[in-house]
Amino acid sequence: MLFTRDFTGFSGGHLKHHDYLRHTVASGLAAPVLYQTPGSAGVPGNPFAHCGVPQITTLRPFPAYFLAGMDWSLLDDAGIAPGAAPVINLIQGLRHAEPGTPLFAYLARPALRICVSQQVADAIAPFANGPVHTIRNGIEITPPPPRPLTAPARIFIGGAKNPEMAHEIAALLQGETELDLLTTMCPREEFIARLAAASICVLLPLRAEGFFLPPLEAMALGRAIVVPDCTGNRGFCLPGETCLMPAYNAAALADAARALARNPAQRAALAESGTKMTANHTLAGERAAYITLLRQFLNAA
Repeated sequence: MLFTRDFTGFSGGHLKHHDYLRHTVASGLAAPVLYQTPGSAGVPGNPFAHCGVPQITTLRPFPAYFLAGMDWSLLDDAGIAPGAAPVINLIQGLRHAEPGTPLFAYLARPALRICVSQQVADAIAPFANGPVHTIRNGIEITPPPPRPLTAPARIFIGGAKNPEMAHEIAALLQGETELDLLTTMCPREEFIARLAAASICVLLPLRAEGFFLPPLEAMALGRAIVVPDCTGNRGFCLPGETCLMPAYNAAALADAARALARNPAQRAALAESGTKMTANHTLAGERAAYITLLRQFLNAA
C-alpha cells in the first residue's frame, strides 16, 4: 500500500497521517511503502523521516493506496491512475466540502473515506464517491510533569493559526498573570511541554476545522481549556463541561481565561471532565477501528 507525503512543516494533519501509517504496519494486512517529495525528509520535525517502512524516490503504480489532502495531485503529476486498485482517503478538513476547490473535486474519485469527525463525514457524504466512515481522532501522550492546578494561574496562548488575535489576547491579559504566548509552529514535543506547564490553555483554531487536536492534547494533560467553536471540535469540546467556549474574538477569549484564572475550583472541574473525555479518543481505539475497516475493505476489493 502506497503512502505519499509532501512535508513542508509539522502540522496535526501530518501527525495523524503518520499515525495511520503506523496503524497499517501494525495491522499486518498490507505492507506500506512511503514516497516523499524531494526535500521532505530533510525538513525539521518530519515524523516520516525515519518511520521504519520502505521508501521509494520515484512514484510508480501500487496495488493499493492511502491518500490524504492533496496527495492525489502527486499521482496525477506522475501519470498514475489508481484504476481498480483500492484507495483509502483520509479526510481531515471541512475544506473538502467546498465546491470549486481541488479537494472537493477529488471526492468524485472512488475511494473509501475515513473522516476524523462526524462533522467532516456529514459535510462530504453528499459528494463522496464511495463509502464514508468516521473514526474519531485518537491521541497518545507521555506528558511531562504538569503544573499543579493549585499553583497560581499560568496561561498558555496557542495562536499559531491566528497570531494576530493571540497577540491581542496577550495584550488584554498582560500584567494580570503569567503568560506563555506561542504564535508560530514548533516541534510537537515543545508544544506538549508548554501545554503541560500551564494551568489554562487558550487555543485558537481556524474558523472551521475538521477536528483540531490541541484541545484534546490539553485535556490529556489535565489542563483547563478556553477554545472557540470551530465545528470539528464539537464532539469533545463541550461548553461548561470540558472547556469554556466563548465567541471567537479577543475580548471574549481573554475574559474567559481571566475568569478561570480567578477560579481554581472551575479550573479543576474542567480539567477533570476533559481528562475523562480523552478515554473516548485513544490511539489504541483509533487503530482498532481502522484495522477492522481495513480488513473489510481489502477483502471486498
